[in-house]
Amino acid sequence: MPLADVLDAARARQKTLVVHGASADDFAAYFESRNVDVVEGEPYDESAPFATVREDDQFRAAVSLTDLRAYFEPPVEEPDDYPAATHALHELLDDSVFRSLSHRQLLATAREIEDRAWRTGTGTLHAGFQTRAAFERELPHYRRLVEETALDVHAYFVPSPGGVSLADEPVTVHETPHPDVGKFWFVVFDGGRTDQQCALVAEQHESDAFRGVWTYDSDLVAIALDAVSEVAARQSASG
Repeated sequence: MPLADVLDAARARQKTLVVHGASADDFAAYFESRNVDVVEGEPYDESAPFATVREDDQFRAAVSLTDLRAYFEPPVEEPDDYPAATHALHELLDDSVFRSLSHRQLLATAREIEDRAWRTGTGTLHAGFQTRAAFERELPHYRRLVEETALDVHAYFVPSPGGVSLADEPVTVHETPHPDVGKFWFVVFDGGRTDQQCALVAEQHESDAFRGVWTYDSDLVAIALDAVSEVAARQSASG
């Protein structure tokens, strides 16, 4: 099962952002790279503009337009410093396939998932870095996740010569030529026997642009976990 199956399953889901008290045009550009429709609703109270998110014509939640604007310039924080408001916005816009997000935007999303794993404190976290160099840049951060929680953390990247020795690291390293590892940036958390399961799966299509999805839906996370398990199994089979 390839990681692309997660994107295929998410594409069938469509969200609508209804803007109240401001022009929908002000927010359309933010969502042009996602499968989210942006429409204008009744203003209600123009002194406190907000937006609602609907999925399959069902109300999901409401957010202030101030928080929504701030969401598109995301912080890249350590897990224990991650803003609660950004957690909520990630949940509202999950399962929305994006066509283009930058490395920085994806790193902020990865941190949100890592923070959920951090707060849960147990379970298994899988992270695909594509290259060894990318993993080495994040190694202190992932080392801390292992040393200060009961998380089982696995890192995936394609083989490359040189680099520091990883034999004594607390992170389980999977250095594998599996094609999905070179093509996708992924962070998948199994929830640690809680309902906190979540995943980011992003396919690189330019040097600093990715298409993909983040999700908190248990069915989509299960597809991602199956795909990652297949990567690890193929590595074991190849020796």
